[in-house]
Amino acid sequence: MEQQEQRTSVRLVVVDPDLEAQCDRVEEHLLAPLAESAGGVREHALFADGLVAFRRVRETLADAVARGPKVWTPNGRWEHEGLRIVELPTGETDLLYALLRELSGLLVAPPDLPDPSGVVAAVRGTVLTPEKTAVGLVGALARVLSLVDLVPDADTATLFAAIEAADGEDVRLSYGQDEAWQRLAHRLTMLLTESAPLHRFLY
Repeated sequence: MEQQEQRTSVRLVVVDPDLEAQCDRVEEHLLAPLAESAGGVREHALFADGLVAFRRVRETLADAVARGPKVWTPNGRWEHEGLRIVELPTGETDLLYALLRELSGLLVAPPDLPDPSGVVAAVRGTVLTPEKTAVGLVGALARVLSLVDLVPDADTATLFAAIEAADGEDVRLSYGQDEAWQRLAHRLTMLLTESAPLHRFLY
């Protein structure tokens, strides 16, 4: 019953090799080691739950890619790979944002911070050392969430409408719609290459 009533957020997402590479990095080098460090300890449940949520998000993205439709350039020769409308469970993304805030806070916490639950020690003792690796891994999680939960704008609205109007059939963009894609692609590139991706999450 709870699963049927779970809220979803409909988003435009580009599920391409760059996003998949970021997801692989986050799952293999950040979330899986953190979940293993939890060891069933109640205070560490967010780590294990985060890995489960992340895998569900990835499954949802993969299903959207398999379902289609494909989106083509105006000349019909090239595909805009992985441009899909995705229904993301908001419970999963909310949990991942909570985990991201927790990890971001730990990155800026003083070394002598009281740690009665052992959360800080568990994190620093698994994947978040040295500091450069910590920033990179947590930054990768921030990028993934930014890419799958992209803030809508005029370009995403244009492309969303084009895909939705196709009603499951493959889409051939107009030249105006393709210009919206080009701007979106530039925006995604900036999210992937931003040198300080954690500035939104540090408090």
